Amino acid sequence: GAIDESIKFYERAMDIFSHHLPQHSTSVATVKRDLALSYGRKGHTDKAVELITESIEMNKQHLPENHPETAKSLVVYGFILCKKGDLNEAGVHLQSGLSILLKTLPTSQPTAVALYWLGFIALHGGQLADAQQHLTECLRLRQATYPRGHSKIVSAETLLEQVVEELQSRECSIGDNCM
Repeated sequence: GAIDESIKFYERAMDIFSHHLPQHSTSVATVKRDLALSYGRKGHTDKAVELITESIEMNKQHLPENHPETAKSLVVYGFILCKKGDLNEAGVHLQSGLSILLKTLPTSQPTAVALYWLGFIALHGGQLADAQQHLTECLRLRQATYPRGHSKIVSAETLLEQVVEELQSRECSIGDNCM
């Protein structure tokens, strides 16, 4: 479906860019990032990792250290690593990307994506307070951008509900505030 179409589009863009732009331009890095994201969504994580690491290296060579384009690539890398199940390494890249985004694009959707996946990692690591904080902020950013009921809002709400349920379950196991 749509992911296959986006892969075809980005591969075609890479072909065009390779003939008309310097091999290591930031535009090529952006297309590689977007292609990596599409491959990651499709589940082709090895190909996605290859592309995203190339994108990050290209950005580091040609952009200032704390540039938002590098941050976006770090967030995509974190997402891909989450898909691979490497949550510890994903968290490192997501946190690095988030640190830059909070300084450069604090209310952007890439910031919300980083917060979402950091919330996911915290939930699966049993760090419920961190998960709740990340997901609450993610939800706030998404609600400011998307219409009510949008899938991005629903996914953040659903994950946040899991965190709240787990927090309530833990409170009950301790004997406090049980219904």
